[in-house]
Amino acid sequence: GVVEALARQGVAGPLLEYYSHLGSVELPDLGTGIWIDDVSSLTAQVEAGNYPNRLTGAVDDTVSVFATDGGGGMYALSHTTGDVYHLTAGALTGSCYDLDETGYSTAAEDLWSFLEQLHARSPRPSKRSEPR
Repeated sequence: GVVEALARQGVAGPLLEYYSHLGSVELPDLGTGIWIDDVSSLTAQVEAGNYPNRLTGAVDDTVSVFATDGGGGMYALSHTTGDVYHLTAGALTGSCYDLDETGYSTAAEDLWSFLEQLHARSPRPSKRSEPR
């Protein structure tokens, strides 16, 4: 199935668990926006070489990119620490993304914390009071 295809591409374990239960998430009104790819989009981006699987420079790590923001940034899950990185500026060469200290931040300590943060920051529909 699709999760097995992601595993063959080297996608991190927590993302395999995520995609076995959930799919894409679109939050265009959250900051500059956040889009978590569905399985087919993620697979296509990895195969096309649009997503790095290795960070170099300020961070030396193997990652799985799974989401983008509306400003050209990417969200990537670390294979070594489980951290979610927000990659905002770097140079993509093949499958490597070279960063300096200002080109990334740690968005969350793990995928589930990242998802909980998105949920907490998501706009909630306002409850309308019924006219009397």
